[in-house]
Amino acid sequence: MNDRLEVLKYYLYYKYRRLPRDRRRLERWQERKLKKHLRCVASRSELYLGKETLEACPAADKAFMMEHFDRLNTVGLGRQEAEAFAIRAERERDFAPKLRGVTVGLSSGTSGRRGIFLVSDREKNRWAGYILAKFLPGSILGNYDIAFFLRADSNLYQAVSSRNIRFHFFDIYRDFEEHRKRLEALKPDILAGQPSLLLLLAGEKERGGLDICPRIIISVAEVLEKEDEEYLKRVFGREVIHQVYQCTEGCLATTCSRGTLHLNEDIVHIGREYLDQRRFVPIVTDFERKAQPIIRYRLNDILVEREHPCGCGSPCLALEKIEGREDDLFSFQNSRGEEKMIFPDFLRRCVLFAGEGRERRSAEYRIVQCPDRSIVVYADFDGEEQSLVLLELEKLAEDRGLLLPKVTFAPYCREEGRKLKRVERRR
Repeated sequence: MNDRLEVLKYYLYYKYRRLPRDRRRLERWQERKLKKHLRCVASRSELYLGKETLEACPAADKAFMMEHFDRLNTVGLGRQEAEAFAIRAERERDFAPKLRGVTVGLSSGTSGRRGIFLVSDREKNRWAGYILAKFLPGSILGNYDIAFFLRADSNLYQAVSSRNIRFHFFDIYRDFEEHRKRLEALKPDILAGQPSLLLLLAGEKERGGLDICPRIIISVAEVLEKEDEEYLKRVFGREVIHQVYQCTEGCLATTCSRGTLHLNEDIVHIGREYLDQRRFVPIVTDFERKAQPIIRYRLNDILVEREHPCGCGSPCLALEKIEGREDDLFSFQNSRGEEKMIFPDFLRRCVLFAGEGRERRSAEYRIVQCPDRSIVVYADFDGEEQSLVLLELEKLAEDRGLLLPKVTFAPYCREEGRKLKRVERRR
């Protein structure tokens, strides 16, 4: 079947399919999908041979997947060959070719380990149809120009391109002025990019240096902070800033019409390893991926369940937010020298509370914990603002019976080529 016809088929399927509205029925529906998927993978993957239940499958993470890459994938590609192919595409900035009919790419490596992902043509078309069903503001027959800013292009996106739906890749490594001129000429209907990039464009628009008004804005690849979301809404005049929580391991969550982030439990099964009452680490099984099966895959992201159900009526779990990575928990000590971990959100709140009721020169900040446990706050704060942030950090430590590490302040700086992390622990 022609790629575009197959994308249309999947678009119609996901757009008009009716999921069970009851949570228990959704879980039973997932069980049937999982059973069928695992039977298929068990017959094709050497690693999963004969393993037809989740319990029988080994727990996985990025290191496990790379170690067993050759035996895990079902398309006969070796790790060395796939990695060399993907690196060459990155160097040459040419992402169109496929390796023996399979799309091959690199994850960005923000977790400290680089990964390789494989996607078959059918999976590529299914993904394209799913994304279009989620985010097109009107009919698939309408005309749309979609501008997306990413580290790397992929024929995953080009599968969608047609005469009426045009994807335009903006390479984040290119000059910003070039992007600005191209955006103004394009006037995109849909704008997708990392929050750090969207904030840069919003600042330019607010200063009168960028004349665009997208109908849909989609945040990808980085954590979208609440204050950044509100700023983007105000500058672009949108009621909702959409989010896509997607990684090498699949498209895991998207926003509904009310702006709530929901797990995509119609295409993935998410086990939950709870850290407290609402925070959990997701364990992903994607029942649409067969070229490179994603089964019982433990991410190191921290997701926070929404306290109250979303009014949209979806049975898929609603999230309050994506808090960050598990390895970005800060390490404090108590008076007995015992290590205690602090969730990233508590550090964000210190900056938020310190700025309550004040007009700041800049909302940009980063809080970094160094290997020696000392903390550096990167922000263009004046002396009074620095004192207020330090006071909030002291309150946090006191409330939890902990000793506050050494805190210093430095001018705000963006790190080119890296995802924006407001809160980051370095080792």
